[in-house]
Amino acid sequence: MIRRAHQTMAAKNSGFTLIELMAVTAIIGILLSVAFPVIINYNIKAQTTDGVLLLSELRRRVEIGFNRTNALDLEIPSSPPADGQKFGGPFYNYSTLFGAESEMWDRVEYQVKGPHRVLVLRAQRKPEWGNSDIGLHLQIRLNDDDTLSFRCTINNLASREPYVPSTCMEGGVDDWVSW
Repeated sequence: MIRRAHQTMAAKNSGFTLIELMAVTAIIGILLSVAFPVIINYNIKAQTTDGVLLLSELRRRVEIGFNRTNALDLEIPSSPPADGQKFGGPFYNYSTLFGAESEMWDRVEYQVKGPHRVLVLRAQRKPEWGNSDIGLHLQIRLNDDDTLSFRCTINNLASREPYVPSTCMEGGVDDWVSW
């Protein structure tokens, strides 16, 4: 009899109860609901950091063109013909300019702003980033001493802030004085 009671007790203590399993599942679900958006934003931020590097390549092209002619071109120097016109200057599809497709980036605009220029790397609108127009703006300012200054901005749009590196957070694309 003692032996039988001991076996019954051992059978009851082997494994987890349904309530314990449900509690663990709920905790994992809560943790994932918090962590998943953070992971998605981190992935997008990594891709926009890559976008800043792409803008650096285009910046180099602009600097070389400026050093050759001592003027800012109306198109991105050393680039294929533009795919169209938008916002006062040419735009290039990502694949036209870089020779490959991108899941993140859609096009590059080269906007003429008086004596200055703005390179805009525009992302495709996707639900993963709230259909936000993630546009990295590289301002190219022609200074009075015939030198160039550069600044990366997101045009002060709060919807873009979670997705871009901190180096591109400040400033508006039409502000040419405060920097």
